[in-house]
Amino acid sequence: SLAQTAAPAAPKSLLENEQIRVREVRMAPSAKQPSAARPNTFLYALTDGSIVFTPPGRKSYELTFKAGEALWLPSQETATANEGDKEVRALLVEIKGRAPAAAKKGRTPKGKKGSKKGAAKS
Repeated sequence: SLAQTAAPAAPKSLLENEQIRVREVRMAPSAKQPSAARPNTFLYALTDGSIVFTPPGRKSYELTFKAGEALWLPSQETATANEGDKEVRALLVEIKGRAPAAAKKGRTPKGKKGSKKGAAKS
């Protein structure tokens, strides 16, 4: 038999590169995640629900959302918990970096030396 535990299911990684990490997260009722540094994150709710955030040394707060709602979560250190009675599911897009290495060095792709010749007209 499968025992129901309060531990969250491991997030399913959907995409990861230098700039973002996309994961599908499922939090069972009563599931908790320990305090961790979390990057700027775009959350797309797959279910109705709420998550309780507990930053170290600060008061907890609850974020409630509806399926299909898009939310921005600024970077922070916090523990999270699903204190509701239903599983919470969401897609998380964690923002890791700013620009690819080539853009940082000021390089331009070949054939694009500032001239707009040959550019398609719209």
